[in-house]
Parts: sequence; C-alpha cells; structure tokens
Amino acid sequence: MLYIFERFVHFLSWRAAQLAQLAMFIVMGITVINIIIRIPFRPIGGAVELVEMFGAILLGLGVAYTAFVKGHIMVGILVDRFSPRIQGLVEAIVKVIALFFSSILAREILFFASNRMEAGYVTGHLGIPIAPSIYLVGVGFVIFCLVILLQLIKAIITVIKGSET
Repeated sequence: MLYIFERFVHFLSWRAAQLAQLAMFIVMGITVINIIIRIPFRPIGGAVELVEMFGAILLGLGVAYTAFVKGHIMVGILVDRFSPRIQGLVEAIVKVIALFFSSILAREILFFASNRMEAGYVTGHLGIPIAPSIYLVGVGFVIFCLVILLQLIKAIITVIKGSET
C-alpha cells in the first residue's frame, strides 16, 4: 500500500516539476527576448507581470519534487550520529511540524486564490487574471504536503522497525 502511495506522490510531484520547468523556460524566454529587443525596439509590455506570475508558478510547483528527491539542503551533523530509530523519531517530529505549517499554507493559498477569483483581480498592464497562477501555487503546496506525509510515514516505519524497509 505504501508503494502505491509513493508511486502516486512521485507521479504528481514529477508532473508538477515538469510544469515548473515549462514555467522556467517561459521566464527565460521572456527575459532573453526582452533583453534582445530592448535596444532596437521597445521592451515587451507586461514582461515583469509575466515573469512574476511564472516565477510564482515555478516555485509552487517545483518545491514538491525537490522535497521528494531530497534536493534541499540538510544539516545532519548531530542527527547522523544517532541510531536509525532516533533519526526516524527526529525526522517524524520535523515532518509533523512541516506538515502542519505546510497544510495551513496550502489551504490559505487556495483560499486567497478563491478570493482573488471572486473579486476578479487581474494584472495591471496585461489584464490577465491572477487567480489561476495562485491556484497552481496552492496545488503545488498540496502536492508538497503529500510528499511530507509520505516522508512522515517512512519516518514512523523507521522508528517502529529500525529501518525504512
């Protein structure tokens, strides 16, 4: 059962990361084109708005896969000296705290997006609705919460069995 959940979380986080990569490609394209055409012509109108929106999407959708592959910086100088069970216990405590705050963050981002959609907020120059990009960030953090939940389950298994397997 854990294997199925892990595969599901991996699939979701990988697809979100692919969308984040697309957002990064768009940000890079807008930036390069804006630099190239700035001298002979006028810069792209609304480029800053687009880069801000796609940058937020990049962050929101990229964080889950980074956490899944443990691509973030960890300092375990002290914890690495403990037994696997103690390491699992520390990991479980950290994951409970992370899951608590991340789930609040995801809920509030989705609530914020809903409010912006109801109010009809759009960007200042291009008039693009901002709610869809905020929703994507919220979905990215929901997937991030699933990754943390998976890591919490693995940490609990480590505490109980003394190893992850």
